[in-house]
Amino acid sequence: MTGIRSSRGVSQRMWSEWWNRFVASDPALRRLRTATRVAVSVALTLLIVFPLLAWWGQPLTSAIIGAVVAIQSSVAVNDDTDRQRRITTLLMPLPATLSLVLATVTTPLAVTHILLFLVVIFIATYIRRFGPRYFALGFVGFFGYFFAMFLRPSLPQVPAMAVAAVCGALVALVLRFVVLRDDPEGILRRGRRTLRAQVHGLLHAIRDVARSPDSAQHRRRLHRRSIRLNETALMLENTVQQLDSLDESGREVIRRRILDVELAAENLRTPLLRVIDHPSGSAAVSSALGPLLDVLRAAPSEIREASRNVADRVEQQSSAEVAMTIRRLGASLAELATATAELGTQRHAPDQSSHETGPGEEPTDEPEERESEEREAGTTEETGLRRPELRTAIQVTCATGMAVFLGQLISPNRWYWAVITAFVVFVSANSRGELLVRAWQRTAGTLLGVVAGILVASQVTGNIAAEIALVLFCVFAAFYFLGYSYAVLTFFITTMLGIIYGILGIFDVSVLETRLVETAAGAAAGVLAAMLILPTRTHSVVRNRSEDVLKSLRDLLRAAGNSAASPDDATSLRESVRDLDDRVQQLRNGARPLTNYRLRSQRSRIDRWLTILGGCAYYVRNLAAVLPTTVDMVDADTRERLAELLWALADAAESLTDEGSREFRSALQPACDQAETLRDIVESVTSDPTSLHRTLNLLDRLTQLLQDLAGELDPTTPGEQQDTAAR
Repeated sequence: MTGIRSSRGVSQRMWSEWWNRFVASDPALRRLRTATRVAVSVALTLLIVFPLLAWWGQPLTSAIIGAVVAIQSSVAVNDDTDRQRRITTLLMPLPATLSLVLATVTTPLAVTHILLFLVVIFIATYIRRFGPRYFALGFVGFFGYFFAMFLRPSLPQVPAMAVAAVCGALVALVLRFVVLRDDPEGILRRGRRTLRAQVHGLLHAIRDVARSPDSAQHRRRLHRRSIRLNETALMLENTVQQLDSLDESGREVIRRRILDVELAAENLRTPLLRVIDHPSGSAAVSSALGPLLDVLRAAPSEIREASRNVADRVEQQSSAEVAMTIRRLGASLAELATATAELGTQRHAPDQSSHETGPGEEPTDEPEERESEEREAGTTEETGLRRPELRTAIQVTCATGMAVFLGQLISPNRWYWAVITAFVVFVSANSRGELLVRAWQRTAGTLLGVVAGILVASQVTGNIAAEIALVLFCVFAAFYFLGYSYAVLTFFITTMLGIIYGILGIFDVSVLETRLVETAAGAAAGVLAAMLILPTRTHSVVRNRSEDVLKSLRDLLRAAGNSAASPDDATSLRESVRDLDDRVQQLRNGARPLTNYRLRSQRSRIDRWLTILGGCAYYVRNLAAVLPTTVDMVDADTRERLAELLWALADAAESLTDEGSREFRSALQPACDQAETLRDIVESVTSDPTSLHRTLNLLDRLTQLLQDLAGELDPTTPGEQQDTAAR
């Protein structure tokens, strides 16, 4: 019996471990829900449209348009509110039908047919500048024209296709907003589990580092885990904003607790790594993390008490600092669990211990101020060829024009596969580096998909039930991996096409081979257009987004200085912190072609740059949490000096946006002087750690990181600073 219980315990731990990894890889199970919604919407659309078309006497292939509209309505519609998303979903059949009509009418006129396709592509790309709704409508308009060329319908078949498109949109609408709707409270509850899984994964990564302290691979994995934890927290905070069951005060409590969990986990990493790097410290960390990982699997009500027990053991065996951080992590996880468990039962959740302002007249004015700022920004918006949407539309149109030419040379009847490749590789690509990556991934995914399509289709052709089941599986898998791997998405789409050709009775190995060659031609056309026509270098994107990060850091430090100078008028820094996090995440995404697809020796500088900016965001998150307590405990003179220090650091961060090391040094000097004065003041009062000590330590770390940034911009800066200090 003991052996049976032991084996069950091992299997349960293994299952729990795999489940944690799965949940951590898919925050709030959003990819799973989206893929399920897409697959079910396609299945229901076909189930409705097939009998309707058979009764109407129309070819069953017209149902493909309904499936396409259902997919795009489930994936491409991303407006800000539910009402806007519903309206956009209902509008989806209109551009699809209009494109079908245009493509069908102009089919006999070959040149006009192609030129009109290029016009549709330009419009579909350019109108994205007007917002998410037009992105979705343009996308489905392109696919309407594309599938008209693929299916080659006659004009009397267009009404049936339009009806299929309406059915697809209605099915997607019902599934998304009624059956499988995105419930913010449910997303938050699932997100809480994801956050715990991310913390679990972070601690596992720390344990791996403890077991192999010299492994660079384990340390890189730990860094990636920390980034995923931040991304999950950012996603959850955005979800909290959609909770109608809570007022702003209640939402602020949950947002603050999410930030507390993130900070507690991140702050646990630092002392644990310090212990690991100390001689003979790795064993102590491994022994501490085993019980702590068990705590994270406990029920929410047990987390706080269990973490205290673990912390007591750690304090007796190794480090008091680690023990204190473990207690803080347990308390934060328990508070977050309590806050999310109360959703739906509480309407107001004030936090009496908060040092941040609650809802009042000032916060209600913030949206108006933000709209005013957006209007001011709109007046200085780039125009002409400097407008990104216009540049991309011109690039896409030229790329698809080249793809038409190359595709016609390869196959006069299948050239549109080259065109769709040239079009879709530009989707979400902000630089030529990103486009190169997408072009390569699409070609590689198509190559593997062709092989899989040949193998699968040759086995199931003629078995209609197996063919439909595999088509739905490919749809599910393709959109489950959407956003994770473009190559995997392309693989499943190409495999599905092989099965569909079998259903249509036109399966031929040469057809899939032609698709592969056409895809390669379309990818080459996209790459040529990105390289030669109004190119946007990845380094330029990284530079611009780095400036956005530094400007966001500047604004946050100035706001923190204002809060320190006028504590009575202090406002929450949480929104500014998350704006900084969001910009850092955008920077990482833009730099991915330089960090993931180059030799390690060539990407070391950009890796250092991203690490430094990520460190700035980390220390600022901690600063936002500790600053209110610090401001409350110090006198007016100290508050004023602290505000001067924060303002000086803001000026130093701003000077880096112009890559001016000399301006940076002159801007940083007042910050160093104020920090030295504050340090003398606090040491003359008490030697025991206080929140002011912690605030100054955080600002010291931030100052050092800004100096490192200046050194990256100008390698002579550190040496010059040392010479100045010596003099």
